[in-house]
Amino acid sequence: MLSYFKKNDPFRIIGLVLILLVTRIGFFLFSSLGQSLLKDANYTSLRSGANDLLNPFFTHSGPLSDLTFIGIESLGSPIFSIILAALLILFNSILLNSIFIRNSSFEESSFLPAAVLIILMSASPKFYFLSPALIGSSFIIFSLNHLFFHIKYKGSEENIITTGFTVGLAGLFFYPYFWFYLLIVIIYLFYSSTITRRYFLMTWGFVLPFLISWVVFLFLDKGAEFTNDLFQQIVYAQVLGEGLNNGLTVFGLGLGLSIIATIQGFSGLGMTNHQIMVQKAMSWLGFFGIALFAIFGDANLSGLTILTLPMAYFTTKMLTSIKKNLLSELLFIALMGSAVATLLVIY
Repeated sequence: MLSYFKKNDPFRIIGLVLILLVTRIGFFLFSSLGQSLLKDANYTSLRSGANDLLNPFFTHSGPLSDLTFIGIESLGSPIFSIILAALLILFNSILLNSIFIRNSSFEESSFLPAAVLIILMSASPKFYFLSPALIGSSFIIFSLNHLFFHIKYKGSEENIITTGFTVGLAGLFFYPYFWFYLLIVIIYLFYSSTITRRYFLMTWGFVLPFLISWVVFLFLDKGAEFTNDLFQQIVYAQVLGEGLNNGLTVFGLGLGLSIIATIQGFSGLGMTNHQIMVQKAMSWLGFFGIALFAIFGDANLSGLTILTLPMAYFTTKMLTSIKKNLLSELLFIALMGSAVATLLVIY
């Protein structure tokens, strides 16, 4: 199964789609909990906290998320949310995979990072519905694309403004992504020779989406409400408790493989300078994802969405570094098996 995704062939997308279909159809058709969710879940109940499994789904939801879910709620069925979430996860996996290929992040180009990301995002039904964190993560991936391009090719000023703009959009979908701006600045400071003026340009790109949103709310006589909500939500911390236990259960194996890969690749032996930069950037993203969940996380695991990106990178790095094909195949099967077992045993 691992060998199927270790080829850089667009037809491997069929395999990605099959993973999405099998996990979701299997859960919603053959699980009593899945059938219950399919029957009862809707965004009105999620907002009111009526659904214990998915509540609090909309904690830290930004105005663009609220607008999106008003449209979905008008459709009256959770199926649309499930379909859109699956399509977005597929899109994110392909986009992230293409970024790794363009930056030659691994020794060989393949669809393995995309497959790992989809497996991780299939380990809990809490990822099966569209969420603010999931939508916002797409813009974080776009920002990573612009970031890597700028560092590798010393991109134009338009590129760096777009980097800030996409992070700003991510923050308008999921408020905690606001702090991703600091991560971008850190990576630029440590791993690029970006001049001071471009930091101001990136900051302008980052602030622009919030400024446009504030103007819209101002015309609706809700400007103060928007700013108060923004500053409250970006510092509103949660108490982990059950969320930490659930996160370790769902991502235990993937997180373990990622940690091993991080330790093994710390020296950077046999890697190009740009590959080392990508690895360090993904390490920073991993720390950011953990800190984000530690500060803003809750019993709902949608806040862990951003952590699946570096986990997909380091798990792929671990699987491709193993010289014995049988062992790597067994680990990949174990990763899939743990995702399925989580659905069957825990939920």
